[in-house]
Amino acid sequence: MAHKSFIILLFISVSVFAQDKKTLMLFEKGKKDFMERKYDSALENFEKYLEKDSSKTEAYFRIAQIHESFRNQKKATAFYLKVIEKDTAGVGFVQAYTYLGSRALENHRFEDAKKYLTVSLNNTNKNSIIYQQIQKQIKTAEFGIQAIAKPLNIKPEPLIDVLNFKNKQYFPVLTADNSTIIFTARNDLEDENIYISESKNNVWGKPTSISKEINTPYNEGTCSISADGKIMVFTSCEGRDSFGSCDLFITKKEGENWSIPKNLGPNINSNFWDSQPSLSSDGSKLFFSSERPLGQGKKDIWMSELDEKGNWKKAVNLGKNINTSYDEVSPFIHANGYSLFFSSNGKEGMGKFDIYLTSIKRGFGGEVLNMGYPINTGDDELSLFISADGKKAFYSVDKNEKVSLYQFSIPAELSDKIDRTHYLKGFVLDQKTNKPLYTTIELVDIKTGEKISKFLSDPITGDYMAILPGDGEYVLYVETPNYFFKSLKFDFTRDDEGKRLDILLTKIEKETKEVLENIFFDSGSAVLRKESDIELKKLKELLQKNASLKVEISGHTDDIGNDATNKELSKKRAMAVVEFLKTEGIVADRIVPIGYGETQPKVKNDSEANRQLNRRIEIKFL
Repeated sequence: MAHKSFIILLFISVSVFAQDKKTLMLFEKGKKDFMERKYDSALENFEKYLEKDSSKTEAYFRIAQIHESFRNQKKATAFYLKVIEKDTAGVGFVQAYTYLGSRALENHRFEDAKKYLTVSLNNTNKNSIIYQQIQKQIKTAEFGIQAIAKPLNIKPEPLIDVLNFKNKQYFPVLTADNSTIIFTARNDLEDENIYISESKNNVWGKPTSISKEINTPYNEGTCSISADGKIMVFTSCEGRDSFGSCDLFITKKEGENWSIPKNLGPNINSNFWDSQPSLSSDGSKLFFSSERPLGQGKKDIWMSELDEKGNWKKAVNLGKNINTSYDEVSPFIHANGYSLFFSSNGKEGMGKFDIYLTSIKRGFGGEVLNMGYPINTGDDELSLFISADGKKAFYSVDKNEKVSLYQFSIPAELSDKIDRTHYLKGFVLDQKTNKPLYTTIELVDIKTGEKISKFLSDPITGDYMAILPGDGEYVLYVETPNYFFKSLKFDFTRDDEGKRLDILLTKIEKETKEVLENIFFDSGSAVLRKESDIELKKLKELLQKNASLKVEISGHTDDIGNDATNKELSKKRAMAVVEFLKTEGIVADRIVPIGYGETQPKVKNDSEANRQLNRRIEIKFL
């Protein structure tokens, strides 16, 4: 019996040994197939091995790697989790921790990401590129943890269905009065086109193709418009004469028609990818993203501006404070002219592309702020547009194979960082005939004398829109040949968003009178105040352009005080204007000074407001 028992035990031992050897061969065969990149065969062998033996952690690791190569994230994650469950020391299979940390980062699980990636970092060569990458990911996780702890109070919601009318619509832009939205849209397998919609009674109309001059059977998209909607720059990547893979083109609107688009030329475009333009409110500055070399990294933000002759200067890189060794895209310059938004995957953020804000009021070296959660997430955030009044943000959301236009109200903690703007809109018309006039319009800051912007009214309709960047006092100067310039002063407060104002210009004809609106004296004084300089210089330019013109400069007062004193004061004030013009080279015999005192009131002297209107300097053409 003992002999028989020994034979049975020996048989079992030999059988188990043979079975273990066969199982081990499955594992070795799987490894060999894996090294030869025969992943289907390797997976089959590893799975058969695990059915009989689960002792080798490497089998789970190789299966996870195979599913990773198949881009099956769910299965790869499950097997990497098995790996770290068995690899209690945390040093044998570092890639498992790196993968799990990276996926947690993508899915906004920042605490898990930091936990896994810290293990990876502690077991990675400090001199390797991978070490630097993991460090960057950990910083992203830490930033995400802090950002989620203090989220912005925003509630994104899709725009109405009439705007989201195709499978994909993106890169929205609006005019300063929020009455027009322009965006790129397409269905699957269609080319990109630019569409426009108008708001009437706060309801968006059905989008239509912007123009047959702009949209072609090729791709047109990622456009930008001036605040008045009269100038557009857009991207075209094929079908038009270009310098590189994608170029920027410009078109202008006169009346209802857009001009034939023109390539912006070699000072803007390169032999490389140039796209995603953003125009300043007056159309004088252009920001865009380019993949050209000699920048800071891959795609950088570049800028060009118009010279005095209306030509675009050679584009310049915005420098290393804004651009990184990675990608910077989707620039957006707010209507205030100072708040620059852009997307980057190279700065501290929440992973992939985040949206950032910086002020360029004093150059491009200012603080760059991450916009925070939930504007930024672990996904790509691009193409943000903020309305001129600073109240609404518009962007696109890629979800369930559909890209839709969304909006949200700007929370207080963000709006405080953006200088809001005001707008003026209306028509420039002949005072007598109401005929539309094609004019130059300049916006000047009264306090600094700085020219904020310069633009034109529509040559066909006469309509205009001026953007006033922030609260303050401004003068709008409207000029056209053979007409007296108009100067309009505005003092905006935070309660004013926009105004409608038709501007009537007076033709230069004999005996015609105009008030010089922005010439100032202290009470009882004939000394010109500093803020009169801009108006006086405009008056000098008018007389220089009309060399044969003779004028009367007259002073007027209200009815308070002695008649003789008022007349004398009004004459001295008229003389002060004449003396200024003489020192600027205007011949004295072209100007006649006179003081009328209180004898020619414009309105009754029955209120302080009316008395203010009567205290004035006038010009009359002789």
